[in-house]
Amino acid sequence: MKCFLKFFKSKPPSSHNAYVGIPDTAFDEELKRAFQEVEAYAAELAKTLQEQYTKEFEKKNRKHLRVCLERTIDGDEVEGISSDHVFEKEYCSFMAVEYDNFEDDNRYEDIDMPLWYYFGGYWHGTGTLYQAAYDNLEKEMEEALKRLLNRF
Repeated sequence: MKCFLKFFKSKPPSSHNAYVGIPDTAFDEELKRAFQEVEAYAAELAKTLQEQYTKEFEKKNRKHLRVCLERTIDGDEVEGISSDHVFEKEYCSFMAVEYDNFEDDNRYEDIDMPLWYYFGGYWHGTGTLYQAAYDNLEKEMEEALKRLLNRF
């Protein structure tokens, strides 16, 4: 449920039409492949952004920047979870930003960019997929990193 709440409370993306709701009755292999492509792109983007912004964060005395793709099920990090679990109820994947002791930094703004969330529901559920163009994802993440840097 934590990921579900973060999805609706998150600042980015600025355009909520970047997401599309998909009923679980429409889940199929084509959707799974599309989702896996989004996650693969996000993982590569995370590496690039981490390399690009590490020195900027270090200048602001924020060590060990980590931009990454995270996956949870019902808010819990589960060892070995992958995009193969995309249709498991409460599966959530998102891009996240962290650095040493970020939990103690009162200027830290939680940056989680949701990519997919499957709210299972009682009988039927809905998946929410980031479907905007890849360049929008990069732009949204860069804006979030710059916003965070300006807070320090």
